[in-house]
Amino acid sequence: MGDYAEALLREIDLYAPLLERFPIETVFLGGGTPSWLPIPLLERIFQRLYRFSSYQPDEVTIEANPEDITTENLRHWQGLGVTRVSVGIQSFSENVLQTLGRYHAPAVARQAVEKLASSFFDWNADLIFAVPGQSVESFLADVRFLIEAGAPHLSLYGLTIEERTVLHKKLQRGRFSPPNEDAYRTAYLEANALLQASGFIWYEISNYARPGRESLHNWRYWLRKPYLGLGPSAHSYLPHLRWANPRNLKAWVTTLGRDSFPVEFHEELTIEKQRMEVWLTQFRTRVGVMVAEVPGLSLAQQAALCQTLEAMAQQNLVEKIGAAFRLTPEGALLSDALILQLETAIERAPALHV
Repeated sequence: MGDYAEALLREIDLYAPLLERFPIETVFLGGGTPSWLPIPLLERIFQRLYRFSSYQPDEVTIEANPEDITTENLRHWQGLGVTRVSVGIQSFSENVLQTLGRYHAPAVARQAVEKLASSFFDWNADLIFAVPGQSVESFLADVRFLIEAGAPHLSLYGLTIEERTVLHKKLQRGRFSPPNEDAYRTAYLEANALLQASGFIWYEISNYARPGRESLHNWRYWLRKPYLGLGPSAHSYLPHLRWANPRNLKAWVTTLGRDSFPVEFHEELTIEKQRMEVWLTQFRTRVGVMVAEVPGLSLAQQAALCQTLEAMAQQNLVEKIGAAFRLTPEGALLSDALILQLETAIERAPALHV
């Protein structure tokens, strides 16, 4: 952990000119388990950030496991300027947690929720649904518990089993059946209805918040604002440019040991890629997309796109809010297929020639 922190500090120093140039509006420690880092190492990281005159964040989030939500940790994190905690509950069912390979007990998860509910932090709880062996009723009971506990924000993720993971190996060995599509659909739609009836706002396919409690940091991704990713596997984005660090921890540390930028991949975003960014980010939010703002479309392509979106609206897959189109809960379940239809409609219409 010490080596990791040292490498991270070197990477911050390499990007110092960029960080001084732009205001640091949000910080998100995640993509792993930063709550495992000892407080002295977290202090060193934050002390380095404090030195930037641009460091004026409106939101600082740390991801945490339930077992790390202790009174001592919460006190230290608050002292470092953390304003928001995102806790990976996943489930309050022991059987579901065992299937997912999570080590915390349901009682520990409930205690973590109680501590956060009585703290000064804004907070989010992650839940996973459509897990083999998990009933829809069990998942909805988890959602109700968090609503009643006063959770200001919930993230609900349907289980996907990726190749070369422990879950995929268990599936191949017949330890459980594949996720059920009907259960997936029912769990998502019923949770959506329950949360909205309880005063939550759906603001992205997987995210719900009480009014004014949305994640400011995640909005940056979905509205395609610039962000800088530090650490192994981290991605960064500026208008028309994206780059990524190596996934391999040793490669990341070694490159930084030579005081070199640890960039493994970069690409300039063509008009086609920028358009796909719109579908994969903003289209999935309550803001939706205005056809006139989709990059690089001819008038004929805009007309074809409008026609396709209107047809989707007739099927209750998309809804029109003012001049923007956005997914309905039913459409959210088919988002990949709908995006493919939209791109096909654009490709078949006469293009814009520059």
